[in-house]
Amino acid sequence: MPSRLHLAGCLLLAAFALRTEAASKLSARTALVIGNAKYEAAVGPLRNTANDAKAVAKTLRDLGFAVIEKHDVTRDQLLRAVVEFRATLTGAEVGLFYYAGHGISVAGSNYLLPVKSGYTSEGADDVTLRLLAETKLFNVEQAVADMKTAGAHCNLVILDACRTTAVARTGRTRDATSPGGLSEMKPPAGSLIAFATDAGQTALDGDGTNGLYTEELLKNLRTPGLTVEQVFKRTRAGVLERSSGGQIPAEYSRLVGDDIYLAGQAPAAPPVVAMPPVPTTPPAALPVPEPLPTMSGIMKQANAGKARECVEALQQYSQAKGPGEYAIQPIEVLLERVKDDLKEATTASPAVESAATTCELILHALRDCLPPDHAKKIPCTAKALNRRGDALLLLGRADEALAAYNAALPLTPDDAYILYNRARAHLALGSTAEAKVDFTEAASTKFHQLKARKLAEEALAKLK
Repeated sequence: MPSRLHLAGCLLLAAFALRTEAASKLSARTALVIGNAKYEAAVGPLRNTANDAKAVAKTLRDLGFAVIEKHDVTRDQLLRAVVEFRATLTGAEVGLFYYAGHGISVAGSNYLLPVKSGYTSEGADDVTLRLLAETKLFNVEQAVADMKTAGAHCNLVILDACRTTAVARTGRTRDATSPGGLSEMKPPAGSLIAFATDAGQTALDGDGTNGLYTEELLKNLRTPGLTVEQVFKRTRAGVLERSSGGQIPAEYSRLVGDDIYLAGQAPAAPPVVAMPPVPTTPPAALPVPEPLPTMSGIMKQANAGKARECVEALQQYSQAKGPGEYAIQPIEVLLERVKDDLKEATTASPAVESAATTCELILHALRDCLPPDHAKKIPCTAKALNRRGDALLLLGRADEALAAYNAALPLTPDDAYILYNRARAHLALGSTAEAKVDFTEAASTKFHQLKARKLAEEALAKLK
């Protein structure tokens, strides 16, 4: 028979093995990454979502995650992937669900659109829409609930799904001011839900191979020394800056416990090495700093239409004094000059090219020189985007003009001129149906801009 000492040793080894297994599970990181791009025409295929999902999956693997990666999934395939993912979450340190694709809000709940779903909002009432959504789409709350009950210590749900799609519009919201977007969500304890843009808004695709939000997210996921919350905070700041205020990511967090560093903590600073004494020599003459621009000089540049010089001087002044009220007057002067330059323009010209450049400079000035909470920051940003779109249309760059109008409209959704102008961009791109939607909305009596309504009515008459 084995001795008591031998039995005690076996029990200790077994206990150590159990603790080791538990610690291994606790340190585990697991993720489900979905990228849907090849949607049917009625929903609208997406350009960057496949690249987004591939890049996120690779980054997470580099960070030690076990990743389940799926692309262009149907509803049944998505449900199976979630079941597979759920089985990996028990005892995990971090469970992460990332989705890039179309998503919509129906009756206050958020749904992800699988490919080949057959979902349509055409002619459906609220009850029917909810039933269709529950049977043909995927309710995000299901993923959140599954992650919570599976037992991971930290649950992250990232939805880059706030993209424009026609199936987001119902019979009562078939207009350009309701192009899609998701609703706010209340996460359970230990969870964080991140949206590419604020509730009810749509996200920009970006100019490169990745969407704007995911491109910024990837930078911060890879940065050592950032907690989970800091990753999303910096992502929001980057998207806000690059979109000139047109896209504001949102998170809803109820994380608990110790901080988690997805890319590890920042490396320790190298030890300070004492330098040998250096023989003293007469100090070299310091360069004389450039004098700070005066506001009177900045206003003269604005009144003379010297936009680049004006904005550079404003930025120099802002670096010394900080953002302030002083910036609004020269910015408004430049905006009026752009308006005058475009008023009689009917075709491309150097003046129109200059107006487009001035609007871009104004957007930089608004970002750098005006306080974030200034009452005129949002309306002036919308004006600059709208007038830049007008200039780009005249220059034959309708796709860029459409992007400018899309960024302007959520900032001032009660501006019928932006709707009217966006319709013109749709027409220039050959999208007559979408132009009609915008013209119809711009002609609505809910807007008080009579001239814009009249222009929209005239445009509709020509399309009939």
